[in-house]
Amino acid sequence: MLPAAVAPPPPAARAARQGNWSVSIDGWYIELDSVAALPAPALVPPPIEPPLLSPYDGLIGAYAESAGIDWRLVAAVIYEESRFVATSVSDAGAYGLMQVMPIAAREVGEPEFREPEANIRTGVRYLQHLRRQFQDARDRDREALTLAAYNMGPAHLQDAQALARRFGYDPFRWDGAMDVMVSLLEEPQIAGRLPNGMAQGRSVVDYVDRVLRRFASYRRTLPAQPPVKTAGSGSRPDQAPPG
Repeated sequence: MLPAAVAPPPPAARAARQGNWSVSIDGWYIELDSVAALPAPALVPPPIEPPLLSPYDGLIGAYAESAGIDWRLVAAVIYEESRFVATSVSDAGAYGLMQVMPIAAREVGEPEFREPEANIRTGVRYLQHLRRQFQDARDRDREALTLAAYNMGPAHLQDAQALARRFGYDPFRWDGAMDVMVSLLEEPQIAGRLPNGMAQGRSVVDYVDRVLRRFASYRRTLPAQPPVKTAGSGSRPDQAPPG
């Protein structure tokens, strides 16, 4: 409650009230307790936490680091695969955040891959397994080839690389080479002569492009190391974060 306004006291009375503080506003003399005269403490802004993509950022970061993969690339894959919805299931039987197929899980020795942490661990290990097959490629090309193999399977990508060699293209270059060869896997007259048959090549090329563009965006806006969080904190696992 504000103190009452009173008429100005005589000078002697003012002197006797040491420790008080007074102001004069529009002819009114107002006395305040000395505490009110103390300067206001400086406002300290709250610490700014790095942005969160999902409740799984810490898990993504931990497994990606152990695999030597940028966590933001893994996050971009998860966004594209499931929008961070841990219970996603595809018509083909891919499951979870990283849409892991049973055959991929077996390839990296992960019999259990349905729980979010196990799904992330399995998906990252499979990305690492695929990435090792393209050590002769440059960084962006290696990422693109890994993503293409992750999306359509390594056998189809090997078919596309065989086409590249046959037509004189670099099988470890993506732009203007392997993206064209992968697209040709949709052509019946070509796919019919390949060991692993037809694949939805153009959709695979679109998938690679979307993931790489999102990865580039995440690199601009997210820290190189994710904040330390565990599954269950932050937003609900069944809610997709903003794109």
